[in-house]
Amino acid sequence: MSRILIWSPNYAPELIGIPPLVTDAAEWLVAGGHEVDVVTAVPNYPERRIHPEYSRAIWQSAIENGVRVHRSWLRVRPAERFLDKALYEASFATLALPRILARVRRADVVVCVVPSLIAAALAATVVRRARLVIWVQDLVAQAARAVSDAPSGAVGTALRLEHYAAVRADRLVVCSPGFRDHFIGSGVDPERVQTILNWVDTNSIGYVEPTLKGGATRFLYAGNLGYTQGFETLAEAARHVGRGIEIDIVGAGNARDEVESLGLRLRSPVPPDEFPALLSNADVHVVLQRSVAAGANLPSKIAPYLASGRPIVASLDGDTPAARLLEASGGAILVPAERPDLLAAAMARLRDDPELRRRMGAASREYAVAHLDKEQALRRLEEAFLNGIRRCHA
Repeated sequence: MSRILIWSPNYAPELIGIPPLVTDAAEWLVAGGHEVDVVTAVPNYPERRIHPEYSRAIWQSAIENGVRVHRSWLRVRPAERFLDKALYEASFATLALPRILARVRRADVVVCVVPSLIAAALAATVVRRARLVIWVQDLVAQAARAVSDAPSGAVGTALRLEHYAAVRADRLVVCSPGFRDHFIGSGVDPERVQTILNWVDTNSIGYVEPTLKGGATRFLYAGNLGYTQGFETLAEAARHVGRGIEIDIVGAGNARDEVESLGLRLRSPVPPDEFPALLSNADVHVVLQRSVAAGANLPSKIAPYLASGRPIVASLDGDTPAARLLEASGGAILVPAERPDLLAAAMARLRDDPELRRRMGAASREYAVAHLDKEQALRRLEEAFLNGIRRCHA
């Protein structure tokens, strides 16, 4: 048995993006006989508002499905200004640090989840005896370029924090081959970088044969509503296509008002037990990324999209980790980011060809089962956390 300390800005009950992955990992480790503590923030994602039942908490701890979860307050706002992002990062890292320091001496392994770069840099500084793993879900320095009011030196500062943490870690776990290339290119030892794709429970999200019915073709976007998606591209594409389609947006986030202003139909996130039906009831799934955010993350929605056995239409730059994964799946039509005319053409093609939708959906499901299976990925993640290269921290 190992004592594992996970430092992550997000955790259950948050429903979208990184939180379910971190929760899966922690609960898998507990089921495997390990002792797991998670230091995280009070729930706030994707709305970027603290959930009401946690609003008065500075620190609190509880045992959740066998995991000891230690939460701390943070300063969070729905706005996307650089100052808001900086205060979010700083408040989370600062208030969570005492919870880390109280437990780090007992830990055999410390896992720090990025997108919190300040926390990763602090972990690289304070972790001495334990094995340090940095689990990278976002390239924060690249994402900083998407914040319009970021100071000129912000990207450089983020890159320095990222490199400091990366070179001091015993292991970097990244969620895409593109992230691996980024870190090796910055001078990190390739032997210390391991790619483990974000997974999906292919049993929970089973394959339901699509029905070739009449009526409108349903296009679904399910996930975080952020400014880096570019929902205006989808709205304009829908106007180009015109007849025979329905657009369904299911999610929450700081771009919610923008989505509503575009006239797109919007619903709140569904509970986990309703999510598989939501996916299978769609005809086509949608992925959106602005060029300015190209390569900064690999949308976690892609894995469940593929597992549901539905085709995907993706508006994003072709030279990104997400694009390469979708291309490899054989289940997606890719168009350049911020080209509503080309997105409209792809949507019309899928609307008009049910047999193409069926073939692409079958390819999606086959790829998910072969490459994104939850149990296989969690076994590899456990091994990456616990085994391999060990270094002494100066």
